[in-house]
Amino acid sequence: MIGQTSGNSLRRRRAGRLAGALGLLLALALIGGGVLPAYAQGGIPEMPHVFAGTVSTLTPPGPVPEGTLVQAFVGTEKRAETTTDAESKYALLVPGPGGTVTFKVAGVLAQESTTWESGEFDHDFNLTIDTMSGAVYDLTMAVAPAGTGTATDVTNVPPYTAGTVVSIKAVAATGYHLSQWTAPAGSFANANAAETTFTMPAADVTVTANFEEGELYTLTMTASPMMGGTATDVTGASPYEEGEVVVIQAVVASGYQFARWTATAGAFSNANAASTKFQMPGADVTVTANFEAASGGACFIATAAYGSPTAEQIDVLREFRDTVLLESTAGSQFVALYYKLSPPVADFISGSSFLRTLVRVLLVDPVVWMVEATGGIWRKG
Repeated sequence: MIGQTSGNSLRRRRAGRLAGALGLLLALALIGGGVLPAYAQGGIPEMPHVFAGTVSTLTPPGPVPEGTLVQAFVGTEKRAETTTDAESKYALLVPGPGGTVTFKVAGVLAQESTTWESGEFDHDFNLTIDTMSGAVYDLTMAVAPAGTGTATDVTNVPPYTAGTVVSIKAVAATGYHLSQWTAPAGSFANANAAETTFTMPAADVTVTANFEEGELYTLTMTASPMMGGTATDVTGASPYEEGEVVVIQAVVASGYQFARWTATAGAFSNANAASTKFQMPGADVTVTANFEAASGGACFIATAAYGSPTAEQIDVLREFRDTVLLESTAGSQFVALYYKLSPPVADFISGSSFLRTLVRVLLVDPVVWMVEATGGIWRKG
């Protein structure tokens, strides 16, 4: 019994050393293959400088009202803006490049400023101004033509100071759709969106929701699997009226091929063509570009380990990739990373029969066994 235990222990130690050696060899292959240096040479991209804190006035002392506009400038260029919440707090992500960052609150220059730094997080960067403008202005909501819908001030705390950002919403009556918002002064975040924001001018103002006959429906484009490629509404004018013809296009990613278009409603000019036209139904609809892994899609390290891309075990791994991994965001990202990093590792392994055996026995075979053992769970049907 003692001899048997010692033998098992010795084999475990040898296996541990082999696994450690394999890890070292893979790391050397990444470095030697130029994969890691390629990332290093690209440099680290600039990250936004994050600011967050409270906003208050000195005269009278206290917090500013909810919905007060806060803007960040680098030099004279406005880089970001937001509004305060119910606790007079704000948060801004200010993109680079760098310089001196200044702030305005309701159009008034704040006392605080700082130097922009990539990736910095100033979580307690409180802003103060001397005083808010004393003047307040009325906001009146209107509809044109009358009876075609409703226009609502969602914020609903008038009157407002100049620069206050107000949430507004339009709801069309049956048989109508929003054409656009209009106002003689002030500005809209998106004058064509039913739910948007309006920045108050220094005057009383009437904001009008303008409606037209005919209902509009939203077209959503998606790809399946997500890493297979992209699906684009080339016309780019959603929402659309029923019967309107939209130009759509699918672009495949490396290692995939376009299969077909599908939708729950509507009609395609040619569902098998990557570039085609789609006729809108009388409802919101999602159009999906379906992709398939190209024939013989690479499984680089396993192919190197078995010495052939047609090995039965590789078919199992491909099936698991297509059925499980590519159907989720995390799995798709893992596959994309694998395709980036594995080719130089596979090239390194394929040059040595010893390494091929080592990788097959200690890495690939156990993975294949686990995938096959759980096939009853992840296989469809």
